[in-house]
Amino acid sequence: MATTLRPLDPKLAALAKSECNEEPAQRDEIVATIQTWISKSPHLKAPTDEQLILAFLRRCRFSQEETKRRFDNYYSLRSVFPEVLGSRQVDEALLTQLQRGIHVIPTRPVSPEGPRVIISQFRNIDPKKSNPREAFKLVFIMLELLALECDNASISGLVWVVDCRDVTMEQMMQYDPFLLKKSFALVEQCMPLRFAEIHLINIRKEGLAIFSFVTKFLPSKLPFKFMVHKKSEDLYKHLPRDAMTIEYGGTNGYQAESLDYWREKLQEKKEYLAKDAQYGTNEKLRVGLASAWANGELDGMSGSFRKLELD
Repeated sequence: MATTLRPLDPKLAALAKSECNEEPAQRDEIVATIQTWISKSPHLKAPTDEQLILAFLRRCRFSQEETKRRFDNYYSLRSVFPEVLGSRQVDEALLTQLQRGIHVIPTRPVSPEGPRVIISQFRNIDPKKSNPREAFKLVFIMLELLALECDNASISGLVWVVDCRDVTMEQMMQYDPFLLKKSFALVEQCMPLRFAEIHLINIRKEGLAIFSFVTKFLPSKLPFKFMVHKKSEDLYKHLPRDAMTIEYGGTNGYQAESLDYWREKLQEKKEYLAKDAQYGTNEKLRVGLASAWANGELDGMSGSFRKLELD
């Protein structure tokens, strides 16, 4: 069967080889091996899209065993994280979340071979009409579509810029530790993309207290750079202006252009995402050890930031 995998620009292909251990002469065969494994795993009901599998392979530096583990994790976590990974319908509620500009993905990567940037503006969440779970659902849908369609994202990774400007205490109080812990598990142990850097900008005093509290639930060594900046201008010590949108003093298009593109993209992928509800795992049919999530590795984390006392 002819491959549908996209050819790479020579420079990006060289980076895929050095960073992801990708060998063009072997990748079709390895992708086919993972497809066969999926079809023969009785507990696993998942898509066998070549480009998605390739993104998982790149994330795992083409280790087949690590790819199988991460792919399995991605679909088995759905049963314990349905508020973010379940019911991924492209409906008016999802499009409304998008249009608020909570998450903006600028048109171009940082450089021709560089990572893609995501800008999150959580001040745009209306706590009376929405909640963080819906915002997290939207961003993880967008990230999966990037894994499917953007080689820069699957090879060079992601840079996440979180703008804390004008985020109110009412909005911050909605981020309970359990949601954050499961989201971090999804990023670190399941997702087919990796974060290269995370930048918090325009952070206020209350945000620093929340940040200190959140870090207690994260590993002591993070697999990405995590930087906190008081001003957005400080970001340009680490990223070129070409990476950010015009609203942030960059040159990477207007946010409205990005939102229009992603509205069209979500509508284009409406059927793909509707089929997504059928995917997951049946732990009764699993052969061997139960999944990490079935073993309750995410249990024991509950509560809310409302318990946190601020000076």
